Amino acid sequence: MKEGERLGRAEAFGADILRLCVKVGGVLSGEHGVGVEKRDLMTDQFSESDLKQQHRIKCAFDSQGLFNPGKVFPTLSACVELGHIHVHGAQLPHPHLPRF
Repeated sequence: MKEGERLGRAEAFGADILRLCVKVGGVLSGEHGVGVEKRDLMTDQFSESDLKQQHRIKCAFDSQGLFNPGKVFPTLSACVELGHIHVHGAQLPHPHLPRF
């Protein structure tokens, strides 16, 4: 088995464990936050409405999108997409990160 294949299997197994944790009443994360490893599992614990509200709160404190871009939320959107920041010269912060 190749290194990449082992890594993929380990990540999938970790995701299965986290899904089970949520299913039995636990949460995805504790003291260390969500980061990129758990980001795509947020929809297993939170509804779309919950995630939108969380994103609005993040925008209130981080209107320029500087704090941990690409982490926590399963799909990256900018505060501008929620109407919270002004875009100067058609340039968003962190243009290399995918957005929906």
